[in-house]
Amino acid sequence: MTTNKNPWSNLGLMFTWLTIISLAGIAFLAVMVIELIESGRIVPYFLQAVLTYRTAWQSSTGNEFTGEVTAWFFGASAVPVAFHLISRTVLRYMPISIANKGFIRQINNLQRKYLMPWHTYLSIIALGLGALHLTLSSCNANPLPELGLILSGVLIASGLLFKWKAVPTSLRKPLYKFHASLIVSGVLLTILVTGHAVMGSD
Repeated sequence: MTTNKNPWSNLGLMFTWLTIISLAGIAFLAVMVIELIESGRIVPYFLQAVLTYRTAWQSSTGNEFTGEVTAWFFGASAVPVAFHLISRTVLRYMPISIANKGFIRQINNLQRKYLMPWHTYLSIIALGLGALHLTLSSCNANPLPELGLILSGVLIASGLLFKWKAVPTSLRKPLYKFHASLIVSGVLLTILVTGHAVMGSD
């Protein structure tokens, strides 16, 4: 029998699940209160503020808040990955000295050890905020934001499945290649930028 001797791995797993459950609970509560208020049923006064915030968020100015926060979280989650990719590119293609290559490898190894775990946590938080942003927005004629959110969820789920080794060994390599694919990330970015550009032109 094998046991996981790394307490940080268990802590990270616990944090991930708590984040997912918390965000799902907040989103469910917000939707439930909105439905109760719109159906004319009585809810506690302090919960009626949710409808006011939803109305404000659905305007062109209020809607930007949740979108910008989501974008910042997704951007922050991508920083360690971007640093790793840039480091690999520099080491492979740039004509630099052996000492500089060793320094870059050392920095990259440190950031992979201490910063890369935040790629997972911040991505999950960003996905929850993205779902909240979509819930509080009105884009009935534009399917691109929903498609972007779904693809984001698939990418994050594939990363979690790989990280937790929750798939057979034969599937781990293709799963990682999909998760780390710059083509898939580029398609996702194109969908999100196009969808929001369409919304902005309405």
